Amino acid sequence: MGWFRTMMRDWLGIGRGATGLGATGGAEKPHGAFAAEVRRNKIWYRGDGAELAQFYGLHDDGLGNRSFWAASGNNAAIRKLHSGLPALIVDCVADLAVNDLVGIKLDSDETQAVWDAIAAENGFVRLLAKAVRDAAALGDGAFKISYDKAVSAYPIIEFFGAEEVRFVHSRGRVTHVVFMRGIVSESDGRYYTLEEIYSRTGIDYRLLDDKGREVDLQTAAEFAEFAELTELTSITHNLGINLAIPLLFDENPRHKGRGRSIFDAKIGAFDALDEVLSQWIDALRDGRVQKYIPIGMLPRNPHNGRVMGLSAFESRFVQTEMDMAEGADNSIKVVQPAIDTAALEASCANYLNFALQGIIAPATLGIDLKRRDNAEAQREKEKATLYTRGKLIGVLREVVARVAQAAVAAHFALTDRVLTDCIATVEFGEYAAPDFGSQIETVGKGRQMGIISIENAVEQLYGGTWTAEQKAEEVERIRK
Repeated sequence: MGWFRTMMRDWLGIGRGATGLGATGGAEKPHGAFAAEVRRNKIWYRGDGAELAQFYGLHDDGLGNRSFWAASGNNAAIRKLHSGLPALIVDCVADLAVNDLVGIKLDSDETQAVWDAIAAENGFVRLLAKAVRDAAALGDGAFKISYDKAVSAYPIIEFFGAEEVRFVHSRGRVTHVVFMRGIVSESDGRYYTLEEIYSRTGIDYRLLDDKGREVDLQTAAEFAEFAELTELTSITHNLGINLAIPLLFDENPRHKGRGRSIFDAKIGAFDALDEVLSQWIDALRDGRVQKYIPIGMLPRNPHNGRVMGLSAFESRFVQTEMDMAEGADNSIKVVQPAIDTAALEASCANYLNFALQGIIAPATLGIDLKRRDNAEAQREKEKATLYTRGKLIGVLREVVARVAQAAVAAHFALTDRVLTDCIATVEFGEYAAPDFGSQIETVGKGRQMGIISIENAVEQLYGGTWTAEQKAEEVERIRK
């Protein structure tokens, strides 16, 4: 199990004398401080409290303060509770973007048929949802198009998150995409990294040891687990396109050329929200009913007379002595402390607002912070959601089109055919489209004012559900 502990310690950055988010000493990941940032974002997305406490217990932010998750919980009586909000935000935003994907259209029947087969073989919609979640949570990633005839007769599309990808830039453009796969040798326990380097001219492979030194793939055959690597050979092609397509929704201000997580600037708000929630549950525990029971009134086992022990969640009581004074009242006294739920709820709502500001509206997540808002106010709140969704869809239109074009070009090359040109367009639907009754009211007013034609009115009402023949018949019927 030593190799497994080494792999997990390397992945989490444990035991390296961390400073800030980076780590000093030992073998570093190829993309340095950015890898530590990706690990942090990944842990927040996974939402495991034990991982959060372990990660923050190993790093110092350099500001002389300690976050809630960095505070030691060994001697503390408080229960640390995670809200799960980062994962909820990412999953909801990804669903809003991917679920509105109408279709991917190519410019010819032949290329359309090829792409439809490739998309069906790879489960592309499901893969795209995973890609959006990974890129939004971790910062970026890349699609990789490869071929393995033992797996499929069509090109294989995969997505790799930011922790497995590195970009090489030239004049502000990505020229090479490097996919990295970690391998722990069972022979010597050392950590190796296999790099697949994708460019416009082909694919190359490199194997690096834990010191970053290149190892000959043929030499590595002495390790049984590396035998498959010796079959990897450099590939050249004349497609004129890169079969690896990066996906990032925003530029990272700290790491040039890399992507930024959708909740990168909200880590402090997430930490504070978890602290408020943990204080709330702690207050509820401390504010439970407390019973003061004289010793003579304690519940006892009828067989041996011993006091019956109850769990802390079933009942909590304090034993008192019997008062033998004249006129004493030896009765069970029940005391329940007052809990300031209004203050706790206000704090929770405020930090929740801080965490969601600029990313997504609370109403989108099903959170109603102000129940008195009317429908118009609720729609105004959705503007943050529309902004984030619009940013994601703007990027996806370009990236998905490039993936479709590259996959089709790869398939033509594999079947010894020449693809002269291929243009793909990606269509997305509207978010929160008005219902049919609202559409009729709006279109009807336009017709009455004479600012909309019959053809346009029918298209607005039935464009996505009726065929061209049905719409033409409806136009003719209205004219008559």
